[in-house]
Amino acid sequence: MKKFEGLKKVNRKKFFYYALIISISYGIGHYFSPVSGVNATEVNSKKLKTEEFSEEALLSFMRELRIKYPETVLAQARLETGNFTSDIFKENHNLFGMKVAGKRPTSAIGVHRGHAQYRDWKDSVVDYALFQSYIIAKLPKNNSDEYRNYIQKFYSETSDYLTRIDRTIEFDKSKIALAYQMNSIF
Repeated sequence: MKKFEGLKKVNRKKFFYYALIISISYGIGHYFSPVSGVNATEVNSKKLKTEEFSEEALLSFMRELRIKYPETVLAQARLETGNFTSDIFKENHNLFGMKVAGKRPTSAIGVHRGHAQYRDWKDSVVDYALFQSYIIAKLPKNNSDEYRNYIQKFYSETSDYLTRIDRTIEFDKSKIALAYQMNSIF
């Protein structure tokens, strides 16, 4: 009988250890997964203390998060939001027309109108940074051409997405250069 007493203690320890791991994992997964039942009215009715959106604030936050290829990312934000006027941007705080991620961490809090919904515009940028790091890790080479090819193939639903991005970049080149000139990383 004494033989099995030690075994029971080990099993209890393992049980509590595994229960702790599962609890922590659930908590982390719950934090990164979208919360169901949140709608645009609830999010918009909360008085969140967040920085007001502007292109300058967006570029500054992108620089802070070290988002790569900022000219492409800003062009995507402009295209996906219709120059920051779309309802998806206004209601969901979604700068990039993102859908809720299924295979990577996300900062989305739910879905509204078929697109990811965020607490504020900065959470949308954080989600894009998570998307970008997930994608860059999968690319054979970490360069702008590989990244742009990926977004043309998998991000956009239009065949001329890169052409439209390039037109937008040409328009915004000086603004992006000015915003990023203080940070040599980009």
